[in-house]
Amino acid sequence: MMTSFSLRKLVSTPLPLPRHRIKRIVVRGPNWLGDAVMCTPALLALRYLFPQAHITLWVRPAIADLLQGLPGIDEMLIYDGRRRHAGVQGKLAMIRTLRAGNFELAILFQNAFEGALLAALAGIPYRYGYATDGRRGLLSHPVPVPAPTIPHRHHVYYYQQMLQGFGEEVPQYAPTLVLTEEEETRLSKRLVAFGIDPDDFLIGLNPGSVYGSAKRWPSDRFAETADRLVDAFTMQVGTIRSVKCAIVGGPGEESLGHAIAAHMRSTPLILSGKTSIRELMAVIKRCVVLITNDTGPMHIANALGIPVVAVFGPTDPATTAPFKRGFEIVRSPVRCAPCLLRHCPIDHRCMTHISVDDIYQAARSLLLPSFSPRSSATLKLSG
Repeated sequence: MMTSFSLRKLVSTPLPLPRHRIKRIVVRGPNWLGDAVMCTPALLALRYLFPQAHITLWVRPAIADLLQGLPGIDEMLIYDGRRRHAGVQGKLAMIRTLRAGNFELAILFQNAFEGALLAALAGIPYRYGYATDGRRGLLSHPVPVPAPTIPHRHHVYYYQQMLQGFGEEVPQYAPTLVLTEEEETRLSKRLVAFGIDPDDFLIGLNPGSVYGSAKRWPSDRFAETADRLVDAFTMQVGTIRSVKCAIVGGPGEESLGHAIAAHMRSTPLILSGKTSIRELMAVIKRCVVLITNDTGPMHIANALGIPVVAVFGPTDPATTAPFKRGFEIVRSPVRCAPCLLRHCPIDHRCMTHISVDDIYQAARSLLLPSFSPRSSATLKLSG
């Protein structure tokens, strides 16, 4: 039983924060793949701001896999809220682990109440994060949420801005992910077993979305786009290299991958639900282009430097678009978008107004120097 300290005492930690004396930091990272990628510039900036500190990243298992090898992170602390850390006993176990870490500072990029509560109950004296989700009283250093005068600010800047209060200019980095040569070599051998040779042109399709059906472009259009790209690039490379397609996705998206394959003339490699996070990263890095909805793999591809064609409907590209150059966004200028709804209550016009030719031409524009322009029914944002 943890009755040896007072929560009231914990929430009244004095200011200011002694940044140059902090030796042990725990960082609560975002829970979702895309958010985690967009948070990496802020994570890289932490090492600059705290060069002397041991930095532990406190994240879900999937995010720990995703951010493995990120420069400046000394250790991963896994928070498995669905299994090992589920329920009251699981939360008490997490609190004990945090207390054993002797952390002086918790930086809470995840906006939830729970992270601030666990950090407070673990006795971490300095707790720094946005004053959201009713947790202001649990933070020793609550950071004001960015003013609504900047309503369309990219999430990369949202995370970076949280660090402004440390009293020094925050360096600007791009989203970063790390894959080792060994991992790429290991995956390359696995792909050969599926008929994907190292010299093949690989076109990636990411048709799913855990956010909800509103973010999904129609499956049959993914299929037709893939076939057209396979045909186009086969004409370009002739018999020198084969052009193939891989469908990626998370657990639960297997049927979506098979549905797209059933509409295709060419035979794709269906990897939906079959890859680990690290394997997904390696597959994406092999692609010459990724056709995707606004999801985590879109940000993974962009961080790895892979050309991305992103289909945007209910979400706002100003806040969640790929951040680095080498992408094109295609969206329909309908009045109801962005609505940020998970499921469309009307006719899904933000997605159905986007044609196969719109996406096909966007992909070609990234990879070939000259092609015909898209129709006026869509808007393209390039980066």
